[in-house]
Amino acid sequence: MNTTYSASAPLLARRAHTTEPDAERALRVLADELEADGASAVLLFCSGAYALAPLGGAIARVFRAPVAACTAAGQLGPNGFEHGGITGLSLKSSDLEMRPCLLSPLSLCQSQAVSLAREQARRAAASPGSRSFGVLLVDGSSYDEEYVTAALYESLGNVALVGGSAAASPSYPQPAVYYEGKFLHDAAVLALFETKHLAFETFATQHFVPSETKLVVTLADPDRRVVYELNGEPAARAYASALGMDSAELGAKTFACHPLLLDLGEQLFPRAIRARQPDGSLRMAAALEEGLVLSIAKSLDPVAALERKFAEVEQKVPDPAAVLVFDCVLRRIELEARGLDARVDELMAKKRAVGFSSYGEQVGPLHVNHSLTGLAIGSRWGQA
Repeated sequence: MNTTYSASAPLLARRAHTTEPDAERALRVLADELEADGASAVLLFCSGAYALAPLGGAIARVFRAPVAACTAAGQLGPNGFEHGGITGLSLKSSDLEMRPCLLSPLSLCQSQAVSLAREQARRAAASPGSRSFGVLLVDGSSYDEEYVTAALYESLGNVALVGGSAAASPSYPQPAVYYEGKFLHDAAVLALFETKHLAFETFATQHFVPSETKLVVTLADPDRRVVYELNGEPAARAYASALGMDSAELGAKTFACHPLLLDLGEQLFPRAIRARQPDGSLRMAAALEEGLVLSIAKSLDPVAALERKFAEVEQKVPDPAAVLVFDCVLRRIELEARGLDARVDELMAKKRAVGFSSYGEQVGPLHVNHSLTGLAIGSRWGQA
């Protein structure tokens, strides 16, 4: 068990990680280390190695505070990257309230988002001066993150949104989100937070710039996130050729180190490749439409990019009590392949970051990937 404690009154944050294999015992140890009984909110990121039905029941029995949770392909905890087990974060303040909201099935997300917005408007009217932010956890196998994120952002209006797509592990290949004692598929959980005085800031970062190698999407199925052709050739062959490789050599490390990049002028969006399929197509982590011009991404220093982003965030939320992060699982593969994971471990631990390796990330109205999104929360505001 590793636990760290930080205080920035009137907000207290605790984060902990355990690899205890028995779910009930693991949760009881976490509840004790997180001081969860008095918490305003608890977030849990769980390895799929645990049987999810008993794990869900145990969460409901052990924790009295509101809980938002999901499965993860790895976590970020007190010592940086963690493998297996459960990582938890507790937040405690008399000026913080968290309410988990279920969206399921995701095909009905638009109407559910409108209902949430109406309820949120009533709550805001009853508590003038309150400010809200939302942490969104979505089933990462649903392919609905773009739709869900946009619907919530549009409906909720002035609620800052950030989140990640629940991920799987080798022992349990289907992601799930937690709500009221159960882990669910084809679902999302929006943890809505309300505060009057606490400082918070959402953010996103990535570390790629365009190369001169351009690829045009010439045949694709955006709904299934499959690209069949690039530059009029089978997608895997065209992508591999651009890298000077044979398509048979493509694998997770190649995809992690060489994502595609969508350049929209003021913003650059990495588009992660999940897999090469038997028919020569590429399965993506986000939708790509025909006619889009992409480039093979060129990597900058990911550690320096993180340091710059943390410095920028801390100008707005000085000395945050906690930093909640959602980090694409392919970024973690890239860091390990480049031998940079230990440096990022140290940086994440120093910045009190806690979160998980995700199948995609959410920020504002957007579903992104091969990025890190997050939320810093503290007791005081910095520069405007």
